[in-house]
Amino acid sequence: MHQISPHRVLSQRIRLFVLIAAVLIAMSKLLYLRGVTFPNLELIIPTLVVVGSLSLPCGSSAFWRRFTRYFGIIALFSVFIIDVVFWGLLPIYVFTWSGFVFCWLLGTRNKLSPFDGFRKLLGHTLLTGATAILLFDFWTGIIGVSLEGWYGPATSLATWATAFFAQIPFTFYHLCSLVFIPPLVGLVKLLVKIPVPVAIPIKASVSSSEWR
Repeated sequence: MHQISPHRVLSQRIRLFVLIAAVLIAMSKLLYLRGVTFPNLELIIPTLVVVGSLSLPCGSSAFWRRFTRYFGIIALFSVFIIDVVFWGLLPIYVFTWSGFVFCWLLGTRNKLSPFDGFRKLLGHTLLTGATAILLFDFWTGIIGVSLEGWYGPATSLATWATAFFAQIPFTFYHLCSLVFIPPLVGLVKLLVKIPVPVAIPIKASVSSSEWR
């Protein structure tokens, strides 16, 4: 019977994880539209950070290597489409979409191995996720909102102060999204746990009677 090599099984499981991650990003927007989640409790940034932080072995397929390498851009197409279809083209998207891409790029700087220990992976991804959320909220909720004139003219100091203090509770809510990182890291660790057959040398013993 033909046995599938552990490397092939691993690449297939990693591809499955990447597809699940892409679905989670789209689902995050859809869940918000259905009123299931709060605006700032989302799967997008945690998923981008976890996938971006890992060097994922997807096999020799050129398609999957490119898909994994540019996952952040490709997966965010679902976010772009949903935003445009339900809300139209809004100026603030310049900040939110670029903010998501930045979160992905921030994750790619980690270059972690999925075979590293769970605590190491969790620690790095949690720290990166928290940093990404803080920078995303600063970029979109303070700089973007102020420049768009949501609270008054961008030339007014009061506008920037209002945006800053208004953003604080939303950022606290947003940091709750880090709760999604442990299960994502746990899923990766589960998928890369593949039993590998090990050849054990057997020492043949020959009794003296066989030589007679």
